Amino acid sequence: MPNGEERRKARRMDLDVRVTLSRVDNSEGDISVEVLDISRAGIGFFCTKELVNGAVYKSDIKIWTGDIITAFINIVRVGRQENGNIYGGIFVGMPEADWCRIGVYETFQDYDDHGMKN
Repeated sequence: MPNGEERRKARRMDLDVRVTLSRVDNSEGDISVEVLDISRAGIGFFCTKELVNGAVYKSDIKIWTGDIITAFINIVRVGRQENGNIYGGIFVGMPEADWCRIGVYETFQDYDDHGMKN
């Protein structure tokens, strides 16, 4: 695969919110993270706390419409930085209705990005 080629199955869209994660297999407490982007497949976020790659976290995410989506996030990627880490997680067990709400916004963004908006 050429360097820099997009490997994701779904388009990332910016989402500027802070959410709280809680690990589902223990009671380590709530962790505040800064969401960077979201897609139908998953989420990217920044966190100053060290999270476990492969662990599953639960979160309530406020999307663009103001709706709250409860999501289970499996951490699959960690990008180390000096002041914290950038994490990538995939959604697991997301209800189809919530997955579709993200897809509707993705369609709207595609429409808007192609200059079809008045």
